[in-house]
Amino acid sequence: MNWKMNKKWILATALVTIMVAATAAMAMHGFKGYMRSVHGKGFVKERVLSRVDYTMQELKLTPDQHAKYAIIRTKMAKELDAASERHDSVREALHNELNKPAPDMNKLAITMKGKVRTMPETVTMQIDYLLEIYEILTPAQQAELVQMLKQRMDCMDRMGPDGERPAPNDRKRS
Repeated sequence: MNWKMNKKWILATALVTIMVAATAAMAMHGFKGYMRSVHGKGFVKERVLSRVDYTMQELKLTPDQHAKYAIIRTKMAKELDAASERHDSVREALHNELNKPAPDMNKLAITMKGKVRTMPETVTMQIDYLLEIYEILTPAQQAELVQMLKQRMDCMDRMGPDGERPAPNDRKRS
């Protein structure tokens, strides 16, 4: 396998790993109010977009790249708004059922399973947008982005199974 093809597989694997971890974190916290936390409506969208904005700033986009990124960012924002609305409707349905004198556990299970079924679509959407962004970058910026993803994966690897950083004595020694 040549280096260019290998690099694309590394990037794809890194993106999938990051998205799966992010989705798993949202799944674990989603029904605890993650999408509508103390930070208010739209917090997740703004957090995701601000992280991507920061990465684009670090990559020092050209004006042409910045214009292309702005279009991608607008599409991402719309998709994140739609995901937030879907989450809110599921959350409301869960609360309504749980607040009944005799909640129907089968109905709750069906509602939650429906939510879980949409997760792959959300992850796929995020990966597709990251690949769109990757395509507007120069080869040097692409290499820098891959390096950033590797660093992010290393950071995630150092976290414990529950997303918390392990105690100093439990950390892997390099």
